[in-house]
Amino acid sequence: MKAELRDRMRRVRKAIGDEGRKDRSAKIAAQVLALPEWKQAKTVALFVPMRTEVDVTLLRDAALADGKAIAAPRMIELPGDDLDVPPRLALELRSWDANIEPVESGKMVKEPPASAPLVPPETVDLVIVPALAIDPSGGRVGYGAGLYDRLLPKLTHAHRVAVAYEFQFVVELPLAPHDQRVHHIVTDERSVPASGSTP
Repeated sequence: MKAELRDRMRRVRKAIGDEGRKDRSAKIAAQVLALPEWKQAKTVALFVPMRTEVDVTLLRDAALADGKAIAAPRMIELPGDDLDVPPRLALELRSWDANIEPVESGKMVKEPPASAPLVPPETVDLVIVPALAIDPSGGRVGYGAGLYDRLLPKLTHAHRVAVAYEFQFVVELPLAPHDQRVHHIVTDERSVPASGSTP
């Protein structure tokens, strides 16, 4: 069910085109910038957008103008427990400040280079989370690797905001116990607290 949902959302997201992405992303950014948690945050974690994702570089520009510290995820491999357990991918946070340009990771995404300073997860005040689908409880479906489900619990002081296009907002998602919820949902048509999660 999740696989079908991911495939459908990818196809619809691609269909909106560059102009649609630009327009919707600007509306999403404006709503994020209006959040009190954005205004209060000193360190913000963003994702480097790829292809048809919400363009959060608008938020990066605003964060730089406001003097906020910016972090972005970089994929790393965690060793397996023994020879029978393969390595797993995980996310660490690296600085994405003004003088740092994302590089191609080799996994079809861009991310801060390994030379960028590490950002301690407990210093993040606000994290902007991507989603292929999101529901009113704050449940989200990502790309299936569980990267954010492992990262978010480490961001112990961060307010979690998922950004997505309005058509990605669905009534209910099939969630597992380990799936991490967000505190707030922003689309190009709404900005609402999640009903199933508290800050």
